[in-house]
Amino acid sequence: MTLDLVFPTSWSELTQQQLAYLMKAISVVNRDSIRHSYRSREDYSAQVAAHLAIRCLFRWNNIRVVSPYANAWLLDHDGREYIVSSGDLAAAADMISWVSQIPDIPVRLDTIDGATAVSADIEEDLSFDDYLACEACWQVWQSEQNDSLLRDMAAILYRKEDITLKDFEYLSIFYWWAGLKNMLSARYPNFFKVAPAQSEIPHVDELTLRRSMDSQIRALTKGDITKESTILSLPAIRALTELDALAREYDELNRKYPAK
Repeated sequence: MTLDLVFPTSWSELTQQQLAYLMKAISVVNRDSIRHSYRSREDYSAQVAAHLAIRCLFRWNNIRVVSPYANAWLLDHDGREYIVSSGDLAAAADMISWVSQIPDIPVRLDTIDGATAVSADIEEDLSFDDYLACEACWQVWQSEQNDSLLRDMAAILYRKEDITLKDFEYLSIFYWWAGLKNMLSARYPNFFKVAPAQSEIPHVDELTLRRSMDSQIRALTKGDITKESTILSLPAIRALTELDALAREYDELNRKYPAK
């Protein structure tokens, strides 16, 4: 008998139930992996990725492991048993390896703690002011990894000040903003320039962060402080579109009139 497997092939195909399970699975796999030793960082990444893929593959196809069987596995699928080789399982897991990668689009849980999220791509419902607040939390989280910062982001993104998050829901905020950043970087390449690769994420101090935020606001207000409240209330996407255009114009001027 042939065991036919069906599974999403990308982040964009995940249902809400599948996304919630994936976040839970990542939390569990990461927690379990800390307890084991690995030969190298590459070995760690490969083992974690395979473990995660197999978990999702089995869950999304309602498969249960009955027992090892010689050099294979005896699996139960909807009450029928199948013998599947380790090689075939590895090949299937490789087809779903994208679950261990950061998404290139924003994906998020529709609701957390009874609150409904803003649009995943922030095309609606998110002001530039709220975007800057989330981005500030994100930048600091990169160096400190303090989950209270993710909760602060969730309070904005789900419009609930006293929001309570479970472990996998903290993780979902991280994946949402990481996917959003990837999407924005592709959409606005002039403003979101690719930074040089670094072995360690640099610490972001409050002064540097504030100066960066202020420079964005000033670029949009053209130095007119009476326009600041209007700029901050703009839809985030509209403000980012304008910032990208300004960055492109700046680059074009520098190419046309290079500094001597």
